[in-house]
Amino acid sequence: MAAVKKGDGKTESMLDILERLQRQSTSKADNQAEGTCQASQPAPKPRKRSSRSARISLEQFNLDLFNNEIDGRFSTYPITPGAEFPTFLTRIPIFLPMKRGRSLKLDQDNALPFLTSWGKGRKHGPPLTVYDEDTLMAIARLRKNRLEGAPANMPIPLSAIQPVSGEDKKDVSVHVLGCTLSDIQHECGDSDGGTNLQLRLASIKRLGATVIEFDRMTQDKLGYRGTQIKLIDVAWDVYEENAVLLIQFSPLMAMWLESEYTYINWNVRKQLSDTGKAIHRFLSAQPKQYSIFTEKLSTIIGFQRTYRYFMSDLRCTLNKLEEIGWISSWEITGTGRRVPHKLTINR
Repeated sequence: MAAVKKGDGKTESMLDILERLQRQSTSKADNQAEGTCQASQPAPKPRKRSSRSARISLEQFNLDLFNNEIDGRFSTYPITPGAEFPTFLTRIPIFLPMKRGRSLKLDQDNALPFLTSWGKGRKHGPPLTVYDEDTLMAIARLRKNRLEGAPANMPIPLSAIQPVSGEDKKDVSVHVLGCTLSDIQHECGDSDGGTNLQLRLASIKRLGATVIEFDRMTQDKLGYRGTQIKLIDVAWDVYEENAVLLIQFSPLMAMWLESEYTYINWNVRKQLSDTGKAIHRFLSAQPKQYSIFTEKLSTIIGFQRTYRYFMSDLRCTLNKLEEIGWISSWEITGTGRRVPHKLTINR
């Protein structure tokens, strides 16, 4: 067996080394056991990362944007967002008016399938509710900058297969913001309590993990075209009292928010139930004089309970919208049996 020379000039075999290490390990374990039996001082608490740390992180994010623009990685344009929401998202049932934990009918890929008059698709990723839709609308209202450049140069790098924009057909456009969880909570009208912040962070992570697959028939009706849509990409830095977020809207979402959007009245929405928010979101994208069969409306918003509960929630929502002044009149005709229920509204 090989020998090792010790500091005092003596040689130490590998067997001696193993025995010495074993004795040291035993001695250390005995000391630890003794320390647990005695009244020892408590272990030091982890240092709190204060709101000042969050502010510094946001400042660093803005500095990085500035430096990267100076380096020519992308061009930056300021955004003044309003109440825009992609019209496409008002027409598909991915933000369901239900409580989390309810079981859903998923396909063999654990995706949520849906079928509308505009096409069919599937939502991949964690279940989303109206609460998550509130989160998405809130961060859309907090957008700060539009970036244009190569996909790999974005703050959260993208693949080269993206909708292009600008004069250089290799460039893409994204919308980005750096904010805290408290900023989003304030926009949603919620408190900043620890549990509430964690719920909101979980909602943002769900949005980041969502991919929408959508197929639409071609004009000649001989086939269909499809795509997979990412809503946002997100990175987070969690502190004990808050979290700093880098949120980047995908190129397709950015394009929708600029040119294919519907205005959602945020103040009206905040006064509605979850079902009411889903109904209001869909009707916002329709003409001011509009009719629809109520069973179809139930399917479009992804209502999960029985039809009679939907009709009750629908009437309550319509009464509230009329009281607020968002609609001037409404009527439901038909018996619901031989003659289907049909809703007509005037805004």
